[in-house]
Amino acid sequence: MDSPQITGRGNAAAFTLIELLVVMAIVIVLAVLAVPWALRSINAARERACAANLRAWGQAFMVFAAEHQGLLPHPDDRRRDGGAPGSSSHPEHDQGYIDLLPPYMGERPWRDIPEGEKPRGGIWQCPAAKPRPDSEYDYKPSRQGYHSYAMNSYLAHDFYFGLPWDAELQPSFLYLPRAQNTAATILMFEQTLDPGQGYGQAGSFRSAGYQTAEDARAVTERHRRSAEGLGGNVLYLDGHAGWRDDLWDETTRNPRIPKRGDLTWFPYEY
Repeated sequence: MDSPQITGRGNAAAFTLIELLVVMAIVIVLAVLAVPWALRSINAARERACAANLRAWGQAFMVFAAEHQGLLPHPDDRRRDGGAPGSSSHPEHDQGYIDLLPPYMGERPWRDIPEGEKPRGGIWQCPAAKPRPDSEYDYKPSRQGYHSYAMNSYLAHDFYFGLPWDAELQPSFLYLPRAQNTAATILMFEQTLDPGQGYGQAGSFRSAGYQTAEDARAVTERHRRSAEGLGGNVLYLDGHAGWRDDLWDETTRNPRIPKRGDLTWFPYEY
């Protein structure tokens, strides 16, 4: 009489275990399917945050220009002079955008933030941009800070390098109404932080992320869109931000100097 009862309990226990295993298998499959979706969602959120940061900078640029007769701040700061304040050779670097614009966004000027306390978020950094260890750079990002965004160096062009042939030096501060195509000319862009990658994955770039302004070789492609591949966000002279995946030209060895008349980088034709 007892044997059937024991067998019955055993059958019930076996059925419950199989059911549990089936449920666990379904959960595992769903989790595996959900991970790529979750990663895509996280990456998309980071990309949107990067674009939002650039739009915030764009608004600050526009307000500054409105209050300063159409002039923009300088692309470079004191770092171009080795950190020396009031350099007699480049006093315009005391008027860099990372020092003049943050107060418009409720932030301190970069130069007022001590080393070791430089920000790693907010308007200053794209959430998807992470520097490599300090040993791979000619500076110390962990202490001195780093920039995942850069202003377009060609907007000032008060230096000889990169100017098209026969072009004269330009004023240190761009007069915005003079720009010929503000909707097409890059104001800021996401720059590379990986010194091992450099431009076109062609070798060392140990100052990556150090300067506040850079040329075309510093453009990075940080975000992945399933249909469009890798790309990045840029800010244009009219204040709008947009997606670009066509600025990285691996066939060009060193595209630091755009072609003459290229209004993507130059604010006007030479």
